[in-house]
Amino acid sequence: MTILFRLGALRALFRTSRLSWRLARDPRTPLAAKLFLAAAIALIVSPINWIPSSIPVLGQIEDIALVTLALNLFLRRVPAGLRQEHETALGIS
Repeated sequence: MTILFRLGALRALFRTSRLSWRLARDPRTPLAAKLFLAAAIALIVSPINWIPSSIPVLGQIEDIALVTLALNLFLRRVPAGLRQEHETALGIS
């Protein structure tokens, strides 16, 4: 992977994280979506290694991939209009 790709991926993860944080704090976001996000994050930060790996670096990559997946699935569960409102406020779209 090139450094530009890595930086772009990190920027996208940062934007998605900011958007998800705003949506999680918004009372209009459905409770089911918030509970899904909370459960996913709890699973990821849990000290239990759910997918054992003999290579430590793979565990870190796995955590980043799971966070990305959890955030994207959370954003799919949020109503499009609400998501768009917060994207506009953040200057994402």
